[in-house]
Amino acid sequence: MKRLLILMAFLAGIASCPSCTEGEKATHTLMTYNVGAFGKYTENSIPSVASVILQNGAEVVCLNELDSCNRRHDTFQLRSLADSLGGWQYHFARAIPYAGGAYGNGIVSRDGILNSFTLPLPRGDGREERSVAVVETPSMIVASAHLDYATPDSQIAQARLINAWFSENYSSSAKPVFLLGDMNAEPHSSTPNAVTVLEEQWERLSTDDATFPSVNPQKCIDYVFRLRNSAPVEVLEAKVLTQAEGLDISEASDHLPVLVRLAW
Repeated sequence: MKRLLILMAFLAGIASCPSCTEGEKATHTLMTYNVGAFGKYTENSIPSVASVILQNGAEVVCLNELDSCNRRHDTFQLRSLADSLGGWQYHFARAIPYAGGAYGNGIVSRDGILNSFTLPLPRGDGREERSVAVVETPSMIVASAHLDYATPDSQIAQARLINAWFSENYSSSAKPVFLLGDMNAEPHSSTPNAVTVLEEQWERLSTDDATFPSVNPQKCIDYVFRLRNSAPVEVLEAKVLTQAEGLDISEASDHLPVLVRLAW
């Protein structure tokens, strides 16, 4: 099984990294996935999530709701996923201490990580502290966020901090800058929420299709954004994944993964 996963990763790399002469665009595939600590409906959905990633040729994947060496899951889940993908690099951003370990967000990258950061987000009157995992790969800047769901004011404050931090640090980036994750807010809201605030600084690349729950999905709350002042990209495809070969994707997590294929 592990040899098969490694082979799939190699083939995906060939597909998404064609030989390009100067001036030609290369294609890239990003995915965001709230994996529910790999344990919403099964004891361990890491193999299923790894299969979804490899089947779709994603090269960078942002993940929400990860456990790290706690009493609920005594493994470093992000590292286990990276190993299942054939040895990808990864960055974990702890949001809170949890059950003797930690809980937070993460990113796995097939093509390596040059730099990594963790941006803490304010709790305010929300349920708990949140975080943003940020990495620089050879071709892009990518961030993985999971915003508060309990109170709109806390969620909006977290979105405003994200806007301010990325505008300060990456407003003129020669690489495209992406923000992915579970924002716990729906698009086209008539009142301010995290998405309306983020769209002041970010272009939404993903669709309005529902991502939650994974069975009979009703809400779009998982997104892919590009920082408006960073390098431009062309959207080749954007979709919510509802099927996967050899597994029931609705059982891998209570969220469905979101995928975008881009060119720049």
